[in-house]
Amino acid sequence: MGPASLRRRQLILGGLALLGALLPRGAGATAPPVATAEEVVRRLVDQVWRMLAEGGIENVDRDNLLAVVDEGADLSLLGRLVLGRYWRQANSRQRTEYLRLFRHYIFQTFVQRLRQYVGSDLGYVSDRFQVIASRRVGERDVLVQSRVAPPTGQPVRVDWRLREGPEEPVIIDLIVEGISLLVTQRSEFAAVLERGGIDGLLSELRVRVTQPA
Repeated sequence: MGPASLRRRQLILGGLALLGALLPRGAGATAPPVATAEEVVRRLVDQVWRMLAEGGIENVDRDNLLAVVDEGADLSLLGRLVLGRYWRQANSRQRTEYLRLFRHYIFQTFVQRLRQYVGSDLGYVSDRFQVIASRRVGERDVLVQSRVAPPTGQPVRVDWRLREGPEEPVIIDLIVEGISLLVTQRSEFAAVLERGGIDGLLSELRVRVTQPA
């Protein structure tokens, strides 16, 4: 089996493994209202857009930007879903450090996406970002489908998967042109975990978060 075929197989297996985590469990689990989920996505995009308009991606206050991302997304839940069965094997120290490193690693990924799809010429958010549709996924989640127009090139399809949180829906996955951040990271981390276990993954993440976004 070649590298490309192996990669596709890993992504497929990762997606299948996630079904158990993403499908409803227990009575009373319901999806958030579609309109509320859309409002969470729009508010997150508007807040990020205003921050970038003030100083650009290179000069933005990273702590404030991370706080905005934390408000709209449940990075702890995303981190647990990415770790999968290894979360149950991790001890308290490993879990705490993993969630801290994962939070910063995903934030770096978010900044990279902003550089790629937003650029320096912001314009009006209404010209660059549009929610095009939303639908329920199972009984717990809502998928908000949007379109992002980069400074150059064709528009990009970006879907946001949300689940009901303590106060309002929270984002638990970002899907760009059909590629799930959750599935991709789970497949990528699985290769590291198989080689070095949880401590091996922590060592890898320590290196990654020290590199420029």
